[in-house]
Amino acid sequence: MSSENQVRAVRFEPNCSLETWKARLALTEKVRAFFKARGVMEVSTPVLSRASGTDAHLDYFETVGKPARYLMTSPEFHLKRLLASGFGDIFEIAHAFRQDEVGRKHNSEFELVEWYRVGMPYEELMCEVEDLASEILGDSVKAERLTFREAYLRYAQVDPFTGSPDDFRLALKKNDVPDVEGSDSFTREDWWDYLMVTLVESHLGKESPQFLMDYPESCAALAQTYVNAKGDRVAKRFELYIRNMELCNGYEELTDAAEQRRRFEADIAWRKAQNKPVPAMDERFLAALDHGMPAASGVAMGLDRLFMLALGKSKIEDVVLFMDDNS
Repeated sequence: MSSENQVRAVRFEPNCSLETWKARLALTEKVRAFFKARGVMEVSTPVLSRASGTDAHLDYFETVGKPARYLMTSPEFHLKRLLASGFGDIFEIAHAFRQDEVGRKHNSEFELVEWYRVGMPYEELMCEVEDLASEILGDSVKAERLTFREAYLRYAQVDPFTGSPDDFRLALKKNDVPDVEGSDSFTREDWWDYLMVTLVESHLGKESPQFLMDYPESCAALAQTYVNAKGDRVAKRFELYIRNMELCNGYEELTDAAEQRRRFEADIAWRKAQNKPVPAMDERFLAALDHGMPAASGVAMGLDRLFMLALGKSKIEDVVLFMDDNS
């Protein structure tokens, strides 16, 4: 092949069309107008930081050089520092970065809108999430509230809190799903993950919108917890699913600096045990909590996925200019 033909074989065009991009811009302006109408202030925070989240299941990008810098998996910590500094209700449309997330619904770099409402319980924030989704999708979104326990009972026929490994294996057998190699050493959390992937998640939001809420305490991340009517400590956390697509992750935010440090340290211990990279802990974020962050609820919503639904697209590459594999 001649050098001229080789040059011609290299794709340079964007993934999405000009028409789709213009439609996306219009939707983005709708998002901004939604928050402006509600008195929520827009802010802009860095995508590079000397610290990163410790989440056990998120892999981050780290720069070369010392000290290390991390591409943010979410603007969360910076936004909460603004809350602690008295900024009040805020939102940001930001780019976030996570390693090894490329596919029909994923890209290593993606756009989200994240916002925080001071003094608002998470149940009220769920209603605001519905309002934003309704505005962008052009249809009224009223989602069923489904607890973590209810979802497993409905779709896997097993109680995630009280079920034994034998109960979990029986749930797999009843649904013609094979057991997985190494399950003898599974923790309860490992079983939750496997059952979610094999039995539960494919149903969420499939027929109509659903909120999955009240996750187990070990899945609380940065959310407050409480003891429910059955005596289980669960997280004030929710995720919205529409048409089998997870769109957001929200919390009634933890404001206790000591408890947040304990959770970070547990994450780091897990990452070390799994031989995963360990980021620097965000001491400035912890200092903000120690200073005093007001009671608030916050949520991050993936705009690429939301716009996919709004524009009738089946793949994330159809609504972004350049994917990770052709940027």
